[in-house]
Amino acid sequence: MRPFAIACVVIALGQAAHARDVVLVLNWDEVAPAAEIVAVARDTSGAVLESQRLNLPENTQETVLPLPSLSRQATTLQVGALVGGVFALQSPRIAVEGGQPPDRVQLNAALTAGFSTEYLCASGQVLTLRMDGAGFVTTAETMRSFRPTGLDGRYSSEDGTYANLIPGLLQLEATDGTLLESCQPIPSRPILPLEALGPEQPAAQSWQVVTRLDGSVLSLPGVAVDSATAAEERLPSTILPMDDDALRIEIGAYTLSVVPEPCQFPVRYMTYPFGATLMGPGGPFSPGCAGDPLLVLEGGAWQVSHIFGHALPQGTDAAPALTLQVDTGRLSGRTSCNRYLGRAAVTDRRLKVSDLGTTRLVCAVNLSNLEARFLDALEAADDILRLKDGRVALYAGPTAVMMLER
Repeated sequence: MRPFAIACVVIALGQAAHARDVVLVLNWDEVAPAAEIVAVARDTSGAVLESQRLNLPENTQETVLPLPSLSRQATTLQVGALVGGVFALQSPRIAVEGGQPPDRVQLNAALTAGFSTEYLCASGQVLTLRMDGAGFVTTAETMRSFRPTGLDGRYSSEDGTYANLIPGLLQLEATDGTLLESCQPIPSRPILPLEALGPEQPAAQSWQVVTRLDGSVLSLPGVAVDSATAAEERLPSTILPMDDDALRIEIGAYTLSVVPEPCQFPVRYMTYPFGATLMGPGGPFSPGCAGDPLLVLEGGAWQVSHIFGHALPQGTDAAPALTLQVDTGRLSGRTSCNRYLGRAAVTDRRLKVSDLGTTRLVCAVNLSNLEARFLDALEAADDILRLKDGRVALYAGPTAVMMLER
């Protein structure tokens, strides 16, 4: 049974948030260097709403970030410590409830591990930069591939755009030298915590690695391991420098390699963001997948084009389009006549949608029926498939219950 109790929450989100002092705990491994704190608030689509910078002197282990009132559209806050143009510490993306940031934020070096760097440009757009061999690829509204020009820190793309990349700054220029964008690094999504899985079948090759900030847990069914690497024991983990576009994590006698390539298992539709390989005693192990499949759904709102195989008409004022948006595990959007909220998570290789609730506007019978079918489809969904054309299908077992497009 779905609860219908979020009308008061919607009202609360519309109220102004108050300014707040946030305590930052900086977990330096060594003596704390001079650093620049960068704080970023984002909305449900991941767009940057506000950013703030604060210089810190050496030996700062804990400080207070005087955060001004956040926009009521803000849903996450992330903080990083920039040293020499590179983030040495970061926090995760922390949910902002009711426009209020948390009282305390911890920054950790392990949270800087990832495959990309994000830059906030003077125009307001966010560029995501991912190294690609000797060059790099940037994504925003369009994707550009840049290759070295022979000058240190200078790259060019096929469309004639030049990039100057130096620590702490990315500048894009036209062929005639006109400055197009000037961008500064901001905290990007960390890869940790990370779950990596081997195939379910055969059972003798199934494996699982869960890596968090305090170590990793290995589960290796059918593989004999010594007491130092027994299943369910939390093992110290070391993240190695990127090599051949792979992130490697040493876990006792094992090494987990993760690459930024979409990955699927033969018996499931679920699309994972990363491929994974486990090496160590008892191997070789079958290749696996890693990361959170919900990342496929994050970003701008999706429009529901089909429910249970039936195409939906284009939205109108009388019958608005159904939408779905995902932000750090939170669902939101519009049914045929109400707004809704909920939670989503992928556990044990399956999607689970829970805590669905809607506002209680009175609407026509046909729209109420469509709303019920939509919510039933959401609750039934247990699998996510990313299609080659960019659309996403939600499945319940072998049945496609919903098709999403942007």
